[in-house]
Amino acid sequence: MEFAFVFCFFVVGVISALLYFTWFVPKAMPRPPGPPSWPIVGSLFYLSKFPHRSMEELAKKHGPIMSLRLGYSNNIIISNAEMAFEVLKIHDVDFANRPRNLIIGKYLGFDYSNITFSPYGDHWRLLRKICATELLTQMRLKSFEHGRQDEMTCMVENITKHSQGGKIVEMRPIFQQLISNIICRMLFGKRREKSDSLLGSNFDEFFNCVLTIVEIVGTFDIGDLIPILKPFDLQGFEKRLKPIKKQIENSLSNILKEYRKGNKIVADSTTKDFVEILLGLDEKLDERSTMGVLTVRVH
Repeated sequence: MEFAFVFCFFVVGVISALLYFTWFVPKAMPRPPGPPSWPIVGSLFYLSKFPHRSMEELAKKHGPIMSLRLGYSNNIIISNAEMAFEVLKIHDVDFANRPRNLIIGKYLGFDYSNITFSPYGDHWRLLRKICATELLTQMRLKSFEHGRQDEMTCMVENITKHSQGGKIVEMRPIFQQLISNIICRMLFGKRREKSDSLLGSNFDEFFNCVLTIVEIVGTFDIGDLIPILKPFDLQGFEKRLKPIKKQIENSLSNILKEYRKGNKIVADSTTKDFVEILLGLDEKLDERSTMGVLTVRVH
């Protein structure tokens, strides 16, 4: 008799819950078409080693705006220029918030404090203002034009030197050297030199970390998509990111200390580098935010 009572009570409870969710809980907004979604993993099975190519194929089938559930994360994928303009330009404020559960934002976004991962608010608006009015203005970029031309000349001379006698030239390290020297001149006012007691080792370590960051950012972290798996760090992302963050902080901290002491790396330069600009702002940034801005500029 007791068992029958418990069973009836359970059935009534289940039916009541179903009726409640059917009639009283607001229906979710209709979502755009997309591939089938499986329990827990969502549509992860439809993505290949090259997610951008997979999404291109899915967009051909489901249209320029489609829904795609990756793990527990519901996403709307836009693959149309006009629609992307609506989202990124016209209604940018509505889409400006970034999720605070991404492991990449925790470690390489300096605890979600840089412009890439910071939530929309006063701090994010300040960072955007600094980038738009101080660092990336047409006049500012024009001031570094001579340095870019100089580095391009050095690259051509380097290729010519290595190709003498019909030798095969490996371009990847040459392009990396070009990019690192251009970035170094913009951030710190001079090209990278291994013999430089301060900048040589610190910038090399910093730049190598950034190359690793670019590699990691292009990979899905299963822990971000299925939070229950995050503590297990199945892909080893957290294990890799912790030392990278520490290396970046150590390298940039050493350089910022010298600047704050008044020891500008290029004392006779008439063009202000990015570090000088950031440290000379009226709206002072804390150490973490300054490092975040410099790291994003390298990306």
